[in-house]
Amino acid sequence: MNGRGWTNMTTNATNGTSGTNPSSESLAAYIDHTALKPETSRDDIVRLCEEAKQYRFATVCVNPYWVSSAASLLAGSGVGITTVIGFPLGATSTFAKAAEARDAIAAGATEIDMVLNVGALKSGLTRTPNATSRA
Repeated sequence: MNGRGWTNMTTNATNGTSGTNPSSESLAAYIDHTALKPETSRDDIVRLCEEAKQYRFATVCVNPYWVSSAASLLAGSGVGITTVIGFPLGATSTFAKAAEARDAIAAGATEIDMVLNVGALKSGLTRTPNATSRA
């Protein structure tokens, strides 16, 4: 999830039923419609954005290269644009991640998902900026 957490959702512990069952329309507002494959084409981005508008998804999530295209296609729709920074490995420098994030925001990204440097974290390097992605 990306900060849009569930509200008014309860589960009955005895029978597993929900106190409130969200409609497909309200559930769509919590979904990031995603196309992150390296072979994603312009046609894929157009289709992704059309579907996001049709179903009223919260955001589309695209690689940084496609942010400006998605921003143009979604202008005025209320659908946000998420992109990934340091994807897929998170092993780039803090400087590179910060530059990539600034560029994505300038191109129209409304949400940033930054990949943590898992190798640094597993090595116990939790205080290094690249391990924590505090750029």
